[in-house]
Amino acid sequence: MKRLVAASLLGALLLAGLFPLYALEIRALREGRTVWLHTVRPGFRFALGFTHSVEHCPVWDYLRVDEQYRMVLYKTAFWSSRTGLPYAAFGDEVFAVEGDHFAISNMHRVIPGLQQWVSRQYGNTLLLGDTRRVDLAGLAGDTLLSIAVTRMPLWSYVTKKLDLTFT
Repeated sequence: MKRLVAASLLGALLLAGLFPLYALEIRALREGRTVWLHTVRPGFRFALGFTHSVEHCPVWDYLRVDEQYRMVLYKTAFWSSRTGLPYAAFGDEVFAVEGDHFAISNMHRVIPGLQQWVSRQYGNTLLLGDTRRVDLAGLAGDTLLSIAVTRMPLWSYVTKKLDLTFT
C-alpha cells in the first residue's frame, strides 16, 4: 500500500511538471523574488493605477490577457493631460472625456512586461475585478517591480504560492 501511495505521489508530481499554466507574476527585482502570483487565462482583466508624480492626478491603465497569453493595454484613464501624460489617440484609438477624466480606449498595445517603480507616496495599485485592490508598495516596499504573464509548470506555481504563504 505504501508503494502505491508513493508511486501515486511521484506520478502526480511528474504530471504536474508536464502541465504548464500561466500566471500574472510580480517580482521585486532587487531581491530577485516573486512577491505576488495569480493564475490567468485569456480574457483575464486587471488595471494598474498610480498618482502621477508631476501632475499629482490618478492614472489607470487597463490590461487584458489575450489568446497568446500576452498583456494587452486596451484603455488608459487619466485626470490631466499635461506633462508626461497622454495627449492624443493613435490609429483606431478613441480619445474621450469620461465624466471628470480623459480616456483613450480601443487600444491594442501588446505589453511584453512592465517594470514599474512603486512607492507608497504614489499609491501604486493593482486592481482585479471591481473590488480587489493590491497595494503594490505593500508587497515589497518602495522598489522596482517586474509585472509579467509567465508560463510555468504547475509544481513551480505551487512552490511559489507556498513560499508567498509562509514568508
